[in-house]
Amino acid sequence: MQSKKGSRKIFLVLRSPLLILLLLAFLIGSGYGGWRLYYRYRCADPAEAIRRGMQDHLASLESYHARFKTIPVGPESELTYRLEIWKEPPGRYRVEMSAEREGRQSSHQLIVGDRERAYFYDHENAAFVPAAGTAEVEGELTGSFLEEYWRSISEASIFRYISEKKGARHSYYQVEVIPSEPHRYRVSERVWLERDSLLPVRIESFDAAGRLTQVTVFELLQLNPALEAALFQVETEPRADPAQPSGG
Repeated sequence: MQSKKGSRKIFLVLRSPLLILLLLAFLIGSGYGGWRLYYRYRCADPAEAIRRGMQDHLASLESYHARFKTIPVGPESELTYRLEIWKEPPGRYRVEMSAEREGRQSSHQLIVGDRERAYFYDHENAAFVPAAGTAEVEGELTGSFLEEYWRSISEASIFRYISEKKGARHSYYQVEVIPSEPHRYRVSERVWLERDSLLPVRIESFDAAGRLTQVTVFELLQLNPALEAALFQVETEPRADPAQPSGG
């Protein structure tokens, strides 16, 4: 009877350190693994996470509606350019562009592209006119298209996370971008992205000397909305003037 009690005490004495060692091993392993997960998902480079998020947006982009204004900066800059874009990538789009001087519209242009052709709207004849070179037109518009701008950011040669700012209603990431193919007026950019959606809110462009050259502010940006087919329809025949009598 005593031998059984003695063996039981020995087993309990041996088991206690073993359990403690196993518990310590579990805690150390969990702590190390937890630290790695925390580092991976919370402490990883925010710039790379933002890049991946923008690439995910590009992969799932089926349509969008954007409205923004660009304000050149300089002593002789008096114009504000406004653009509104409806697009179903890759080839169907509607772009309305206008220039304003001292709050008054000085010019307006409407371009509609439907996969194979691009058309300018002729205000004088109230009809669309086929563009002489569709590729050239789209080349001029490429910098305005959201998907191309996103691609230029996500593939930029230098992409730096600066900070996170909290606004009254939203929080924003502030990043610095040096495009792979910089323009003389767009050597670097500072971009504000809405934190949850990664949609651009404000873009400041700088030249090689670090001078601010223009500011772009987004007023509306919807991803994957249902766009009406009428947005992309064109009439190439001038509309009949009801005040003019018909021939015959």
